[in-house]
Amino acid sequence: MDELTVITSGGPVRGMRAQGVRRWLGLPYARADRFAAPRPVDPWTDIRDATKHGSQCPQMFGNSAKRAQLAAPAFAEDCLTLNIYASEGGADAGLKPVYVWIHGGAFVAGSGNSYDGFDLARQSDIVVVTINYRLGVLGFVNFGEVPGLPDIPSNLGLRDQIAALEWVRKNIAAFGGDAARVTIGGQSAGSMAVSLLLQAKSAWPLFHGAIMQSGAVSLIHGRAKSRAIARQYAQALGLDQSGLERLRTMDLHELFEAQATVGAANPGTIPAAPWFDDDLLPASLADAHAQPSAPVPLLAGAARDEIRLFEIMPGEILPTRWPAMEALLNTQLGAAQAAQILATYPRTKQGRRALASDLTFLMPTRNFAERHAGHSPTWFYRFDYAHPIAGATHGLDLTLTWPMHGPRAALARGGRMTGKRAALGARMTGHYGHFVRHGTPEPGWPTYTVPQRPVKIFDLDDRVEANPESARFAAWAGRDVGVGLDGGD
Repeated sequence: MDELTVITSGGPVRGMRAQGVRRWLGLPYARADRFAAPRPVDPWTDIRDATKHGSQCPQMFGNSAKRAQLAAPAFAEDCLTLNIYASEGGADAGLKPVYVWIHGGAFVAGSGNSYDGFDLARQSDIVVVTINYRLGVLGFVNFGEVPGLPDIPSNLGLRDQIAALEWVRKNIAAFGGDAARVTIGGQSAGSMAVSLLLQAKSAWPLFHGAIMQSGAVSLIHGRAKSRAIARQYAQALGLDQSGLERLRTMDLHELFEAQATVGAANPGTIPAAPWFDDDLLPASLADAHAQPSAPVPLLAGAARDEIRLFEIMPGEILPTRWPAMEALLNTQLGAAQAAQILATYPRTKQGRRALASDLTFLMPTRNFAERHAGHSPTWFYRFDYAHPIAGATHGLDLTLTWPMHGPRAALARGGRMTGKRAALGARMTGHYGHFVRHGTPEPGWPTYTVPQRPVKIFDLDDRVEANPESARFAAWAGRDVGVGLDGGD
């Protein structure tokens, strides 16, 4: 048997090789009936071709069912697959460290297939794994607490991610990876998922380090909100006591039409998101703050102008205006602390953008890192490289750290991947790769400690600042605003 053919727990698979990297694509890590927990795949005996990506999970971004991506084979419910990129040679004569990437997309869109791990695997001499997991109405609606819909597990999309990590632990050695050196990482919803896995004690044995890029525990739903959202789905779908069978057999279009209806009825949040379930996850945001995260090294950060992307996107996914943000602060933090926080942001366009960026991504991620630093090595960054139109916006870092080519990619990143821009991307991926290999970024990035609170500033010319925006950070006092919470949470 040649070295590109590997025996997995499901059966044999055959990949391909190019320029010092072996890759296996579309490997099934689990199977799942609709609204059921993931389970091991049905085994096969013939060699499975692993040179093409598997189907992406059905998905829809926005509140128009016409935009739903459901057509097979590009999209299908049988979508729980992963992709492996393994470097050859290099410093490790034995098994190599593993980086498992969890894609973003607001928990309603995206795919691991979009992230080519070839460059990162080769340059950092590691094994890169990208995964697909159930999205939107299929993965993140609390149907299990709707009357008449028993036995639907909570947070199915997160359970898919854990199933993928379990598959990695069981199988990655056959691909040259070290199951004892697994780092999980992600951006946006992927970063939030990483923060949740850091809170999910059942997942702790499956990874040994974590990277969070723009997002922590606060942008998910509280339990009361998740129940209210699920009831809206039940109403939109006309579910009754036989609703479970209907849910599992109805046309996908009907489910995503309901997602569009619920999304339109809930501006300022997303219509399907993980929630604090008091099972896989803590019972509330307060409980998540109070309990320790997994005792592993953490590299985390966010972009300076996160909210700029959401100002130009259709719909109102996140709060961007003064009244909505003030209401959240007053309701959840109280009038006194809300006033303290608001006093640190000037009543200007720049001040509004800074508050919106801090409220949604930057402060929750930094607060998470601060709590984590109390028990485990932690490094924090801020991404300041600015697009000429959108500033240092949400997701801009991805255009520098993952392979993206052509005119559209150049437009998205603010120019061609050359010169100082290319050097910045190389420095960032160098830090990520070094962290996966050694549990620390490259030299020159100090650990996040109190009271100094050093932060790495990524820009065309990097620097380290001690406790940047200290007045704002002090005003938040370690607390977050839960955009998906309501009065019952």
